[in-house]
Amino acid sequence: MSLPSPEDALPPLPADYRISGHDLRQVLSTALWIGNLSPNFKYETTSEVIKRYADYAWEVQGNMTAKDISRIFGPTEWQADWLIGLFDGPNNFGATVLTIAYSIRPHLPHPASPNIVVPLFATFTVVTALIMALRLWSRYKVAGGIQPFDWLAVVGFALTVAWGGLAVYHDHINTQWQAFYDKSWYNLSGSIEAYYALTVFYPWVMMTIKLSLLLFYYRMTNWNYIRWSVYATTFIVVGTTVSAFIVWLVECPHIRYWEHPWEVCRIDLKRAQLAIAALWIFTDIVIWVLPMPLVFQLKLYPRERLLALLTFSLGAIACVASCYRLAMLEQYTNYDAQGFTMLVINAWTITELNLALICSSAPAVRALAIHYAPKILNSLGTVAFASQAGTQTGKKGSIGSNNSTSGSGSKVGARAKVTADPEK
Repeated sequence: MSLPSPEDALPPLPADYRISGHDLRQVLSTALWIGNLSPNFKYETTSEVIKRYADYAWEVQGNMTAKDISRIFGPTEWQADWLIGLFDGPNNFGATVLTIAYSIRPHLPHPASPNIVVPLFATFTVVTALIMALRLWSRYKVAGGIQPFDWLAVVGFALTVAWGGLAVYHDHINTQWQAFYDKSWYNLSGSIEAYYALTVFYPWVMMTIKLSLLLFYYRMTNWNYIRWSVYATTFIVVGTTVSAFIVWLVECPHIRYWEHPWEVCRIDLKRAQLAIAALWIFTDIVIWVLPMPLVFQLKLYPRERLLALLTFSLGAIACVASCYRLAMLEQYTNYDAQGFTMLVINAWTITELNLALICSSAPAVRALAIHYAPKILNSLGTVAFASQAGTQTGKKGSIGSNNSTSGSGSKVGARAKVTADPEK
């Protein structure tokens, strides 16, 4: 007498059944473990592989053995034995996969990944490239030459493009689905690997952009407190970058930790990411407020002072993007009914990196606008570094210094030297 099929033998769940967060996490974890330990079926979705396990468990009536699992699905025998032990024995293992495959599976949600990474990457790459070109032209045409901090920003832009390109690959290998059970192990492991590379690469990109800003602040003034603030902030930025890199390398016994689910990582990955992201936000705020005292010390008319503050305050936009990225790290790295996707985090990271470059280039772009449209913009004055706009003398000056000339007749005689051209 043949056995009835699992569909006929297992009682169906009510039509209005909704899976709980706890059960969903169990399904996601099971999909991750089984997908990882079934290399013979790595191109099938993990939900299909779970069904194969369920059919096998039903056929042998729960008497699942490590030897048979190794033969059918492809793990080593000790890996198969670990998988069985994870579910407290073959009977519980068989009952779990049968329940998932034939009772819960029809009620599982299938959240789709947002299609935002590629459009954001393309848009920001074009816009930021244009801004960077204007910045370099401004430094060459207005300030007399491209400075080291500008070249450092160019390196930061190149790294940002490289990071975004890797994010596009991550978007491709990730597939359109969020949940583990809707992906094959080939896609799932490739997605985790790409995200790991993005996580390791991100601190170096951010460090380069921040160092370009800090070098700019250092070269624009001789105030001791500004320079010492730059030293301290640089120490934190470099220290955070190196620490993050070391954490990602040693967090688990194996770098490719997703291929070793039986190993316990030394460091909580999510908490480490949140802590490092919080440190980046702290340095964002410091870099944002660092030049503000300079603006208040300069003897400018109220309108000029307001416009100067607005130019430097653009950095707050990048701070907001960093805060949103931190919020996305908290929300989208949880196994729950809201879904599990890294693409939203990637999208906010692309936004954060590009906005940092755009905002840091604002003073140079503004100076270029003043240079080419003095009749329209000469009342705006100069900010951050001197220009030859609105003058016929061809002399470089300094903001607020006695030898600077402003088309709007700015007050002169500020006590601190804030040089327009840091080489002077």
